[in-house]
Amino acid sequence: MKNDEIYEYYINYLLNRLTEGKISNGSFSLLKISKNYFDEFKYKFDNDKKFSKVFIRDKKIDDIFGEDIR
Repeated sequence: MKNDEIYEYYINYLLNRLTEGKISNGSFSLLKISKNYFDEFKYKFDNDKKFSKVFIRDKKIDDIFGEDIR
């Protein structure tokens, strides 16, 4: 899972949900290692272009400013 190229997007997604108060710290810790939840995220990322564009856009912005939130 951690070797997957979209794992970074997955962690950013979880961090955003944590920041927005949609998940707790405990849920965040469990979801980081959840293969099922990662597979659901990956499916949505691969099949929902609007969903994946948000992450790609955010990654480009982070690259410009040299920020890494992990």
